[in-house]
Amino acid sequence: MTDPKREVSAPEDGKGRIISIFVGAVLLPSLALSYVSIDFVPELARGRQALWQKQADRTLYYVEKDLAERAQEQALEAARAVGSERLLDGRPQVIVPALKDAGLEWDMFKTLRVEGSSPGRNMPPRSATKPGETPREVLSAMEAPPPSLWEDTVPWVDTHGTVSGILRYRYSPQFVERKLLPRYFEHDFPKDQGLVVRVSDPMDRILYETAPTPDDKFEVKRAIASPSFRGLKLALRYRDRTIERDTRLWEMGTLAIIAFIDLMLAAGLYLVYNNVRREVHLARLKSDFVANVSHELKTPLALIRLFAETLELGRVPSEEKAQQYYRVINKESHRLTQLINNILDFSRIEAGRKEYRFAPTDVARVVREVIESYRFQIEQQGFELKVDVEDDLPHVPADEEALGQAIINLVNNAIKYSRESKTIDIEVRRDGSKVLVSVKDTGIGIPRSEQKKIFEKFFRGEDSLVHETKGSGLGLALVRHILEAHGGSVEVESTPGKGSTFTLALPVAKTGRES
Repeated sequence: MTDPKREVSAPEDGKGRIISIFVGAVLLPSLALSYVSIDFVPELARGRQALWQKQADRTLYYVEKDLAERAQEQALEAARAVGSERLLDGRPQVIVPALKDAGLEWDMFKTLRVEGSSPGRNMPPRSATKPGETPREVLSAMEAPPPSLWEDTVPWVDTHGTVSGILRYRYSPQFVERKLLPRYFEHDFPKDQGLVVRVSDPMDRILYETAPTPDDKFEVKRAIASPSFRGLKLALRYRDRTIERDTRLWEMGTLAIIAFIDLMLAAGLYLVYNNVRREVHLARLKSDFVANVSHELKTPLALIRLFAETLELGRVPSEEKAQQYYRVINKESHRLTQLINNILDFSRIEAGRKEYRFAPTDVARVVREVIESYRFQIEQQGFELKVDVEDDLPHVPADEEALGQAIINLVNNAIKYSRESKTIDIEVRRDGSKVLVSVKDTGIGIPRSEQKKIFEKFFRGEDSLVHETKGSGLGLALVRHILEAHGGSVEVESTPGKGSTFTLALPVAKTGRES
């Protein structure tokens, strides 16, 4: 089994400290902030809702103020049409005919009169009009007297521009409903602010509404204080949104952003952990690779040196023994060459400098040559070799040397990872548009969980025989790279304890007729 301590970086490892720093300095503070935000964000949302409610109420206040100013301007215009003398009289039987004579509606006002006043602190004793100054500008520059309980008031400026009294007025409810409100909302109320305003009487009867509101849900309501509009109520809502919904969306959006940031940090930690773990594991595999390759190089070199010295010193008892020593030297040199070729090819692949020379290749011939060169070694170790090559196989575009190396690696693995049952079956056949080369053994087999990993560089299985057998962990990685470079693939079928079958699939070159 895998040692858990070997799968993760130790605390004293530098890369392990990187993870600890990342967790301590970034992720934990972020999670703590998120935990606090769970309570803080709703509270902040309620504060924002209160602020938006206050802004809506302020908007309604300015609507009321603007409505009152428009009513005041119209009252001043009507008063000027009536004239100062009739206003000083103030009786309805005098004011009504004056309104009719001026072409105005006679039922505009319940009261319209001027109260004379001596000059005081609030009304200048002489003309307050300057060149280019309008009566409204004059009025805005003065401190208006407080309204009475039943009437609105405004300083009265006569035709000579002199403040001579206080104009008191109160509109009739019929005129307010019929003329004043529609005129204001249709001509003076801004249409592009996305606001809906409703005016209703004390009995909640709708007098005017800028847009229909079926659900009667308004953001703010306000009672009008002006005597001419006393008892009327203003209500305001936004046309396409509500403060409650906007607050909820803001709260959900803020929490979603916090959760997204935490998720990204957690994902970053996961990626950092995986990368560090993989790098540590890869570094360990490279260390094992160096140790294994050193052993693999050392063993054939020691044998070659031993038998070469024995032959050189003439200590061979017979010619038959000398031939045996020669065969050992030849076998070990082949083994050493294969190992060095694997390492060199792997180095070229890692550096991106591996090049293949493709040419029409007879796969059957390549397989026979590889088998003949290794037949002695295979049979010497007690293996039964079976080779089945289909006739009339088409040529495939391939690098002959690389293809032979891939087959050699599969045969070597079949030799190294077999126990008592020692059989190797090699089959070459055509399957549609591909030529298949299968190498089957009766060795230890490969668990399903490792059947994809075995093609990774430096990977070695968990079986005890694998660890007892020295190897570089590069053979199958090179096989996969060679086959992918040829536009083919390598597949494995294996059952632990019953052996494995590796199949190389090489695409057949298209002829002119097929293309």
